[in-house]
Amino acid sequence: MNIENAFKHRIALQIRFSDIDRLHHVNNAVYHQYVEYGRVEYFNTVLKDLVNWNLHGFVLARTEMDFIHSLKYGDEAICCSKVTEIGNKSVKTETHIYHLNNGYHLAAQCKGVLVCMNYSNQQSMEVPDAWKVRIKDFESA
Repeated sequence: MNIENAFKHRIALQIRFSDIDRLHHVNNAVYHQYVEYGRVEYFNTVLKDLVNWNLHGFVLARTEMDFIHSLKYGDEAICCSKVTEIGNKSVKTETHIYHLNNGYHLAAQCKGVLVCMNYSNQQSMEVPDAWKVRIKDFESA
């Protein structure tokens, strides 16, 4: 897979000593934190000025993670994120975490469903058309 073509959004990860478990690799729960970091940075990059995150945004409704290759303290890694589908009130995402030592090695892959929310009334809302356009433009560039 050509990472640059498959994922327009990539961000470096810092593997902290506190991320490591007794087996000397990144604990499984930490991968979800990496995915969340990548997802937040994706939407900050893509939606930029279109969103007031204090008023509306996304909440995670579903996540599915496959662990492929372990990461260890000192490893270089990146988080690659994209939106794969836009529905009326939700988006589907895909995130891959790659180990960068000696090329790209898939460490984990995650699929998620995010529901668009109005934080003021705690209700789901339709994904605004401007967000849809911005995401589609970013992914097709």
